[in-house]
Amino acid sequence: MLRYCALLALLFSSVTLSAPQRDWQLVKSEQDITLHSRKHSDGLIEIRAQMFTPTSYSAFINLLEDTQHVPNWIKSVTGIRVLTQISPTENKVHTIFNAPWPAKDRDMVTNSRYFFDQGAFKLHISDASNTLPTQDGYIRITKVSGEWTLQQLSNGTTHIEYLAFADPGGALPKWLVNKLSIDSVFNTFIGLRRELAKYQDQVNPHVVKLAREQGLMQ
Repeated sequence: MLRYCALLALLFSSVTLSAPQRDWQLVKSEQDITLHSRKHSDGLIEIRAQMFTPTSYSAFINLLEDTQHVPNWIKSVTGIRVLTQISPTENKVHTIFNAPWPAKDRDMVTNSRYFFDQGAFKLHISDASNTLPTQDGYIRITKVSGEWTLQQLSNGTTHIEYLAFADPGGALPKWLVNKLSIDSVFNTFIGLRRELAKYQDQVNPHVVKLAREQGLMQ
């Protein structure tokens, strides 16, 4: 069963892909990782992170499916379970993670689906909070929306872009939530790049099948 939705623990930061590029402000550029943010209507920010790294689409999904190793690269994840496997490429998932003191722990219910779109590999994330009752001891993260886009280039590297927004709920100050969003995504990208190298020789049959249906090599 696919369990790639571990990445949803990143979402502490609606994705509007058509919005003007000038709305984005550079907030961090280190170790070949670039982060931009822009204000959201409720005072929180959206995050856009980008980097170039040598990887395949199969390696990316295989890493995300390996939930036992999620703590190696996604900060604060403490548990993930697949609620419903809708198809080989689409799941409904419940994610739990530890929030920094004095905040309460959070949980999140999301629907995720990966596919190819105009030659790019995408993983789309949407909120599914109403499909699972709230859990004792956790504050539910809502308004979740995100998208990963991977594009393999002719020089052997892959451009990875991540766009995300979510409302962590509770009474956390907006400035603190925004800071945690930036720090969390940056550190996760560092871990993502490091861990991807361990999965380069593994083929994901569902990704390969999708690529072949699009006439793409994988």
